[in-house]
Amino acid sequence: MRTKLSLCITICLAAALMAGSSQAQIIYGQPVGGDVHLVYSHWKIEDDTSSLEINQLTVPLSGFIPLSDNFEARFYVANSMNNLSMLDSDSSLSGLSDFRIMLSRSFSDDRFLLSGGVNLPLGKKELNHDEEMAIIEQLSKNYLSFPMRSFGEGFGFNALFGWATMIGSVRCGAGAMYQFNGSYTPYEDAEDYDPGDFIGVNGNADFTLGEAMIVSSVMYTYYLGDKLGGDKIFKQSPQVDFRLGAVLAKPAYDLSGNLRFLLRDRHTRYEATTGAISSRLKMYGNEFSINGILSYKFAEKWRIAPMLEARLIGGFEEEDRNVDGASIFGFGGIVGTKIGRQLDFNVGARYSIGSANGGDIDLSGFQITSGLSAAF
Repeated sequence: MRTKLSLCITICLAAALMAGSSQAQIIYGQPVGGDVHLVYSHWKIEDDTSSLEINQLTVPLSGFIPLSDNFEARFYVANSMNNLSMLDSDSSLSGLSDFRIMLSRSFSDDRFLLSGGVNLPLGKKELNHDEEMAIIEQLSKNYLSFPMRSFGEGFGFNALFGWATMIGSVRCGAGAMYQFNGSYTPYEDAEDYDPGDFIGVNGNADFTLGEAMIVSSVMYTYYLGDKLGGDKIFKQSPQVDFRLGAVLAKPAYDLSGNLRFLLRDRHTRYEATTGAISSRLKMYGNEFSINGILSYKFAEKWRIAPMLEARLIGGFEEEDRNVDGASIFGFGGIVGTKIGRQLDFNVGARYSIGSANGGDIDLSGFQITSGLSAAF
């Protein structure tokens, strides 16, 4: 049954490895393996009066270990070096992320899945408020793409339950997850910050249509309140994440496309001293994204994969005014080759251009990647 485990668990429960690791997937039947990448990201942000540039060099490392026939482990850690240039001044920030590990056990011919993950707080914390906070503010902007947006946090863990079955020719599944986030000191001389825990539920299905496979999923996430020094200060809105993908597999090429629609509501801010609601504003708007990738096998061990993508992000709200959102368009590709039986190597590049705040801010950026994967 291992090859029949629904792709819905592979895709929809992938985020459960750790709340920040989009590279995680639960994939049964694969051998011991690991991935190491170099990712260089550059963004330039300009308006009528100023401009800034931010660069990030990231080295993510992940690994997969099958402990027994139905028991598996995955880990993830990353390091990044960041530089920000603005207003004739430069600032830098570098350090490790936390170390994340997840154990997964399947039961009843892989129809049920139990997983538990731990966030070990080994990453950099207590940042310099004056210099390093400016970099964190840029990394957190949702219209910019960076593989590593945060550094060290507190001890955390998650627990996940998943289920999968066949209904006719459709593979279906559902899952539920709880993520606990412990408190930590984000900046020097700051009070302890306790990010809110969250609960996620999801459902998904995939089926074959002719020579194509169609995959769909929906995930609902509910967040508890953040606290600073023991006082509730912020509560992120619930969000609903819809995804739809299709893959057409041919002997010489694979063609895939993906749609994503992310719905967000207003976030809540509280008065730290009284706990009263001070504002309910939309910090981030709804988001729609689409991409297409053509992976062409042009030689026995070589492949090239050009891609196109677009992201449209709705506006956000500030006191007494609304601010228009952002639109970003990108194109690029990856060239990869297989080295022997166990290694895969690839290099890639992507260029992005767009605008934010209704066209008041011009965006341009590029990303260069190289990666090595091994399976033993």
